[in-house]
Amino acid sequence: VEDNLITINCPTVTLSPTTLPNGTVGAAYSQTVTASGGTGPYGYAVSAGTLPSGLTLSTGGVLSGTLTSAAVANFTVRATDANGCQGIRAYTFTPVCLPISITPTTATQGLINTAYTQTLTASGGTAPYGAWTITAGTLPTGLTLSTAGVISGTPTVAASPATSITVRTTDAYGCQGTQVINLQ
Repeated sequence: VEDNLITINCPTVTLSPTTLPNGTVGAAYSQTVTASGGTGPYGYAVSAGTLPSGLTLSTGGVLSGTLTSAAVANFTVRATDANGCQGIRAYTFTPVCLPISITPTTATQGLINTAYTQTLTASGGTAPYGAWTITAGTLPTGLTLSTAGVISGTPTVAASPATSITVRTTDAYGCQGTQVINLQ
């Protein structure tokens, strides 16, 4: 008895584009992934990793939504043709943050042993802003920076003429802005 076996080989299914254009955090995004080499129609799905926050992939290959995080996403898209043949492509997606400006760049002058307050403000990016921190330099003794962006306290020593700090804040989507603040 002789068995007749038929072997079916799948063609190479290739996904395009090879890289995805990066989108802006807080903005609408839409990009279509296409496949070729097999027999249409194709169905698309994420086979590994996680899509960028706020985006979805339709079964028709449309990656769309509004980016809600600055986090880098690594994921793989799988295309399946009408005969069950598949192809995959790995993507790295790095969202782009809108610039964040911090003011003032020079703090108002304070007096030793006198209560002091200076509010830092941010613009650009997406409000609200939070997690204000000092990333370089030191405030004069007696002053602190709150997580709300307020320098306050009672300085007990004078700042030297060349004293500065670098502050950083984070917007609603995790985008960061930094600024050198000169202290007088």
